[in-house]
Amino acid sequence: MDKEIFEVVLNKSAQDSKIKRIIEMKSESALPTGENFTSTILKITLKVVLGNGRIATKTFIAKKGYTGEAAEQPRKENSLFRTEVSVYTNVLREMGYLMEEFGDTEGPLWCEFIHYSRADSIIILEDLKASGFNTVKRTEPQDLNHARLALRSFGRYHAMAKVLEERGLISKDGYKPYLFLYDEVYIRNFLYGSLQALIKGMRKAWGEEWTEYADKLSQVSFEELLKRIKDSGNFDDNTFKCLNHGDGWNNNMMFKHDWEGKPIEMRFVDFQVPHYNSPCMDVTYYLYSSINPTVRHQNLKSLIELYHESLTSSLERFGYKGSKPTLEDINNGMERLVFFGTWFFTSTFACVLTERTDAMDLDLIFKTNGEEGYNLSVYCEDGVIEMIGEDLKALVKLFDES
Repeated sequence: MDKEIFEVVLNKSAQDSKIKRIIEMKSESALPTGENFTSTILKITLKVVLGNGRIATKTFIAKKGYTGEAAEQPRKENSLFRTEVSVYTNVLREMGYLMEEFGDTEGPLWCEFIHYSRADSIIILEDLKASGFNTVKRTEPQDLNHARLALRSFGRYHAMAKVLEERGLISKDGYKPYLFLYDEVYIRNFLYGSLQALIKGMRKAWGEEWTEYADKLSQVSFEELLKRIKDSGNFDDNTFKCLNHGDGWNNNMMFKHDWEGKPIEMRFVDFQVPHYNSPCMDVTYYLYSSINPTVRHQNLKSLIELYHESLTSSLERFGYKGSKPTLEDINNGMERLVFFGTWFFTSTFACVLTERTDAMDLDLIFKTNGEEGYNLSVYCEDGVIEMIGEDLKALVKLFDES
């Protein structure tokens, strides 16, 4: 078969599967209440006629910007949606080209970007569920198998980002500082405000043995917390740094599983808060926000080693010419971020774990600077002490030692 005939065959195949006309369209919420905090996620179902005349059903995801009080702060500085569109159309597109160049067949780490309407503040994306991907239930923290795949995926993502930076396709100065390290409004409202709510919940329902811990945490001022958090993320110029995903937690990951339920592929979603820093930021944020704390306690060393192997082998695979971080470098970075991770986990995990859909009222949180908007009952639920108690004691110890 010569190339002219092959060209005709391929064009016909493409036309046969192309959407020619939409017959029906309906939209519905893609997520239950309480599963997404900064966007409205819709599932768009289309009944269509394809190029070959066949009637088919196609589904897409429409992501619409949140318009409440909680969205105002980032909107004042930069549109979260414009940032996300830029990541899809620039960074992820180039990552896809990089994978093609080096014959990486593991699959992309993102969904397909289809369209952005600036006027309507809507992003249209591939529906990953149609390809067999699903999130892990938010109220059931990820197990070891999911953690291993997620950390391998972070290593690949960070390596590709670093190679693109080396090629001049990513600028380290093109991204805002990380919200949870440098934005005082977010730190006050979330990291400080949520811990104040936890302290109230401890005094209400945890018993006398926890009174001492509640008293010590209540003595921590916002200014002290702010300084500790900023210092933890202030890595020197010699540190290996790259573009971070920025919000790589359970609800922003989708997994495909084999017939035995083991995760075999993963996709990141929600690229609204990328930032440039040590990749240990993404790793810390994930480990302390998304996996079962018992799994983290028992497997932290091996999980960090797995991440480091994925990062360095991926840098090698994609032809990175610079200096690669050693395992000691990564361990030192993780140790530096223990305070940030422990504070983040103890102050927010109960809100993440609860079955309740009213754990947080984001608008009220931002209107009151974090003094209201947290449902104290989530800190009094069965299992909360067992889940976060060990890390809470470790947090108090970090303050005692400082």
